[in-house]
Amino acid sequence: MPVKDRSGQINVILDPKLLSEVRAFTESRGQTLTYVIERALRRHMDNPPPMPPADPPLPDAPPDPEKPARRKKS
Repeated sequence: MPVKDRSGQINVILDPKLLSEVRAFTESRGQTLTYVIERALRRHMDNPPPMPPADPPLPDAPPDPEKPARRKKS
């Protein structure tokens, strides 16, 4: 089997149970781990889930009654 160019190599940490399931899946289908992960990433990028809404800005804090208001310099 030809060796792919490894310039696109990354290292990720996966849940051991998930990794075991993926390895069993790839073996049962006669596919490589690289092939299955590349396909899954491509599908995810082609059909991304909706972006979560941005957090709304926080309201202005009420003035602290303990501190006097600053005077503007004239």
